[in-house]
Amino acid sequence: MYFARSSSHASGNLSAIAFINILIKSGIRVEKASKAFEVNGKGYPAGSYIVKTNQAFRPHVIDMFEPQDHPNDFQYPGGPPVRPYDAAGWTPAYTMGIQFDRILEEVNGPFESVPYGELQKAKPAFATGAYYSFSTSDNASFTLLNDLLKAGVEVSKNASAFYVKHSVAAAEILAKASVKTQALATLPATVSAKVGTKRVGLWDTYGGSMPSGWLRWILEQHHFDFKLVYAKEIDKGGLRSKFDVLIFVKGAIPGLRPEPVGEWDEKEPVEADIPAEFHETMGKITVAKSVPALRAFLEEGGDVITIGSSANLAYHLNLPVKNALVEMVAGKERNLPGEKFYIPGSVMQVTVDQSMPANWGMAPKADVIFAASPVFKLSPESISHGVLTPLAWFATEKTLRSGWAFGQAYLQDGVAAFQAKVGKGNLFVYGPEVTFRGQTHSTFKVVFNQLYENNR
Repeated sequence: MYFARSSSHASGNLSAIAFINILIKSGIRVEKASKAFEVNGKGYPAGSYIVKTNQAFRPHVIDMFEPQDHPNDFQYPGGPPVRPYDAAGWTPAYTMGIQFDRILEEVNGPFESVPYGELQKAKPAFATGAYYSFSTSDNASFTLLNDLLKAGVEVSKNASAFYVKHSVAAAEILAKASVKTQALATLPATVSAKVGTKRVGLWDTYGGSMPSGWLRWILEQHHFDFKLVYAKEIDKGGLRSKFDVLIFVKGAIPGLRPEPVGEWDEKEPVEADIPAEFHETMGKITVAKSVPALRAFLEEGGDVITIGSSANLAYHLNLPVKNALVEMVAGKERNLPGEKFYIPGSVMQVTVDQSMPANWGMAPKADVIFAASPVFKLSPESISHGVLTPLAWFATEKTLRSGWAFGQAYLQDGVAAFQAKVGKGNLFVYGPEVTFRGQTHSTFKVVFNQLYENNR
């Protein structure tokens, strides 16, 4: 059985309720503690969730909580590995950042079964004060933050919390929120400048990009305002007058060298065959037109977020960044061959610099989806001069959490995410799929944090 440590109001753990609801929707029997209890000398609060494995869907329960252990198999002794057909690891409990304990023996306590189909909700917890605070570690806090800002309520923040001065408008919103708030007499000295909204553009393409669609859904669920932006609009330039931050997901920014066209690649349709109302959504990001427009946007003070393969933008901008997954052959660098390194789709763990405002609210370690993701080596001089700043990296030679990672030792000391100064703006680069299919709740914040003014 599994004990989720969080009660419905444990800071940073409303994702636990989202996880429990996923189980409930798939027919899993879930129990909830009616009062505090203890197991093996460890206490659990009332409201903790219990998921037992002695039920019909036991394999699915284990699949959701436990790592997938894909075996190393080889074509012949000493030969190349047999690669997994598709993703080898997922483990939602990891990628959603759920805190839980695995208990091997049968435990009974003050547990009540949640009725099948009854989705869980956090109960509002609100007390009146001169000021209020709520944690930066919970994704739901950003939904609350956006609701407050849209109502004209002033909000400030530091690394651990958002802060609001008491007003009728603020109290009405906070009293209904699922996020736990604390009443304060005064503000801490560490509170930074006020939080403001940014004009956000999310890249998409004709016919729709699946990664962009998932991120669009995530932003909508958390009440962000944003606008879809297509290649033709980017190529026209003048982006700084319309946007403060642009987001490019996997597949948006082309590589340094054209990729060979495969049988599964989508071909751009002929514009004459498409209704005129969709013409503005057609076209691709190009090195010749789009990259100069994005460079100008950055230099004029705009911010750009890239995820996955769109990290290619860092190379197009000639930043002092290199591919970390290379080897020297006959005096020349080449990408590591698949016989030495291959991670098709697995959960890896990165170490996070919590002191960076870009990472406020993050845990010191994060489980990320790695699917042939880019990994970087940053110039030491650029780091010391503040041009490049590592945000997350692979700290050891064994960072696999779930799945299959052949040659994972090559990741050690490789940078998974970094921030770069480009003119007056900032480029935020994330190699792993930090918003993967709306599932990776534990890393949504690294995108959310960049969507507000005065957060650095």
